[in-house]
Amino acid sequence: MSDVTLNNVAELAIETGRLVLESGGETHSVESMMHNVCEGFGFSYNQSYVTLTGIFLTVKSAEGEVVTLIKRIGGRAVDLSKISSISQLTHELKRRNSSAINNPDIAAMSYTEYREKLNKIDTMKHYPFWVKYICGGITPGFFCLLFGGSWLEFAVAFVMGIFVSIILRQLTRLNLNTFLLNAVGAGLIVWFAKMAGLHIGYMNTDKIIIGGIMLLVPGLAITNAIRDTMAGDLVAGTARTVEAIFIAAAIATGAGSMLKLWSLLV
Repeated sequence: MSDVTLNNVAELAIETGRLVLESGGETHSVESMMHNVCEGFGFSYNQSYVTLTGIFLTVKSAEGEVVTLIKRIGGRAVDLSKISSISQLTHELKRRNSSAINNPDIAAMSYTEYREKLNKIDTMKHYPFWVKYICGGITPGFFCLLFGGSWLEFAVAFVMGIFVSIILRQLTRLNLNTFLLNAVGAGLIVWFAKMAGLHIGYMNTDKIIIGGIMLLVPGLAITNAIRDTMAGDLVAGTARTVEAIFIAAAIATGAGSMLKLWSLLV
């Protein structure tokens, strides 16, 4: 691939890894996608080491030139659509460029084309905020029904979910740590459910609280912890497990503190 240099490919590969890791991808998936980028542009020798907070990448050219890059990862979210799109892009890059070597009729993917597609995926907005807020209400609402709640309790949990989702989104702009954010969210859920039970009555607030807490449960973190461990990434798997435990502790702390405070005041 004559239009790229070793530095270009290394920077593009680590940027690809950053986007996947910040979107909630497993560490072994990040390493695999970075390898596809490097190999797709003709640099088959590359080594990477990925943790939850950093990416280390070394790429070596056929002439012996070596480039090593480190990328610090700040926050992580959940965007499975972005992970899927980037995975498809890296596989397309590797497939097209390897096929172009044996078949001149197939157009290889250039550095510019890959960069433009990656930027498009990064800036793409899948759903407007109002859709996310509605889903934030649907989740606790239906979990409330699942645990035996009534339709009245479903309605309260639905409104509560929207209310908590909006507040948590605003609080993320303050750069609060994950523990405090989840503790505040759990406290808000208990407060909203208890206030609804106090003023509306005829409902089981426990079902509403349980449904609301499911909005905060770190399901993806637990799943990725198991997958990383099974893939042999013991450091990342352990780190994700500890992260999930701390989030669960934050939820318990927030909910328990608000329940105790409510029992003292009411």
